Amino acid sequence: MSNPTIFSFIEQKESEFESEKMQLGDNWHWNFRDHVQMIFHLKNGVFYTGENDYMRAFKAVMRPLLRLSYWTEDIEVKDVTFFIEGKDDRALSFLIKKYHDEVYVREHDIDSLFDNITESDIDYGGALVQSTGKGKPEFIPLNSIAFCDQTNILGGPIGIKFFFSPDGLRKMSNFGWGKESNGATMSLDELAILADEYKDPTGTDNKKKNKVTGKTVEVYIVRGNLPEAYLKDNDNMEEWYNQVQIVAFYSDNKGKKQHAILYRKSEDEGMLKFHKSEDVYNRALGYSDGEMLIHPQIWTNFLSIHKNALLESASKIIPYTDDPTFAQKNDLREMENLQVAEIEEGKTFGLVPTVGAVNIQLLSSSIDEWFSAAQLDSAAFDPILGKEQSSGTTFRGQERTVAQGRGWHDRRRGKRAKFIEQLYREDIIPNIIKEITKGKKFLATLTVEEITWIVEQLANNYANDKLKKSLMDFKKPLMTEEERNIITQTFKEEFGRGGNVKLVEILADEFKDAPIRMGINVANKQKDLSMLSDKVLSIFQFIFANPAGFQQAMQMPALAKSFQDILEFSGLNQSDFMSLVTMPPAPQQALPPQQGQPAPAMQLTKPTPNE
Repeated sequence: MSNPTIFSFIEQKESEFESEKMQLGDNWHWNFRDHVQMIFHLKNGVFYTGENDYMRAFKAVMRPLLRLSYWTEDIEVKDVTFFIEGKDDRALSFLIKKYHDEVYVREHDIDSLFDNITESDIDYGGALVQSTGKGKPEFIPLNSIAFCDQTNILGGPIGIKFFFSPDGLRKMSNFGWGKESNGATMSLDELAILADEYKDPTGTDNKKKNKVTGKTVEVYIVRGNLPEAYLKDNDNMEEWYNQVQIVAFYSDNKGKKQHAILYRKSEDEGMLKFHKSEDVYNRALGYSDGEMLIHPQIWTNFLSIHKNALLESASKIIPYTDDPTFAQKNDLREMENLQVAEIEEGKTFGLVPTVGAVNIQLLSSSIDEWFSAAQLDSAAFDPILGKEQSSGTTFRGQERTVAQGRGWHDRRRGKRAKFIEQLYREDIIPNIIKEITKGKKFLATLTVEEITWIVEQLANNYANDKLKKSLMDFKKPLMTEEERNIITQTFKEEFGRGGNVKLVEILADEFKDAPIRMGINVANKQKDLSMLSDKVLSIFQFIFANPAGFQQAMQMPALAKSFQDILEFSGLNQSDFMSLVTMPPAPQQALPPQQGQPAPAMQLTKPTPNE
């Protein structure tokens, strides 16, 4: 029997992924794909089982509450700030920040990356991101996972399914796909010709394929520890190495399923990054708002369906009579309002009693109870939803309710901010550095503070260049300080005339070996920079108000210790202010000599040892 191939491995693992359930507890069995598919159906207003003919009542509970979480926990590009950790890195850090704000976030749509991470984590309990080495990290929808370790998503090999158009497939040559030197067994051009018009949503042959308008190719990217045989085409199934395998499945001219390798290489770990805000022990996905809202959504639908059935029954008017000739003489469907109907003497006429309003009211109350429970579980109280508070609620009480409702959202947002910081440090910032060190020109809109700082640097550099040239030109006199000031001022005036939009040019390899010491702050999770700035400003205002008095006060141990306590309680680093605490008193000026006493003469000769 021949060794299994990467193709048989993918088919086997994908089939197991769709059917096998993990036992998480004594009475808890869970399947990754079922979990994602159920939430995917319900959040989009579609029944996971049964008919979807729009005649079954579906009252959306998940969608509005999930949208609230998206909005409350949203992280935007403006929430990402950089601060300089080394004073010598100011120029490079400034360029990175401006290139990030003016070019990178627009070209790579970083806002969409943040939104996708937030929505995936809130909906399904996790967000998966793939490093590309070029551009921005790529968000991976959890619906596209063909198989993974259901107890730990990155704990074993993971397969991700993509569909490429012929043109989109050819563009992947930029990443080395289809090259024989990278292990490919078929070129991208050859594979593009064999593309067909069907997409398989599940990857198994016993499911209905979707026919699309164009041609498409089914591609799997498999990452993780795999046998050496898959990488080197040998018989070694015992030794496993971390590698990436990119394979395609297609149908030949006879309709038979075939496969090809597009790329395979060994790679370091860490190309995939996964985040979940609320962990569930021994489960690949965490606990999410989407999972929490499954029961309220299902039971709201159940009660709504039955309520509509009662309403339909109650809306029917069914008369009855023991007069056999009534129906012959009177057609109720054609009768006018207040038209008199004749009934034989001794006969009766009435209406069949239908469902009472009490039963309908009970169902309505039960539906409201489920929604209230969903609100409580998802921290979506009425003020956050924009609903008017009950009469008598004070403004402060409403404000406190909103703050309390945001508590869990802020905590989860903070966890996600740490994950985004990791993406910046390991992927985004290194990619920006690669781009700007190759030499870049880009237009940047500068603030007044930035223009002031830049023009100061450029003016000094320009004046220094002029000074160097004057030193080298022996025929001309040296530049005086007054001439230097005139040159500097003239440069500043010329630079300021061009407005606040400037063409920034970065010379190639200018910062090739420059160290990067830049802090990244996402959504104030790492540091509350604005509050920290206010604290430092308050300290300086206090010192500037009476610098001599502050210096004298710091010479008193009790007051110096109290100032250290203020720094400690404010969360500031005492070591940064020790020079203020231990600042020596200002030197006192020598008193003028008293009248009648000669001033001491300046000693011009060196004293002898005996003096």
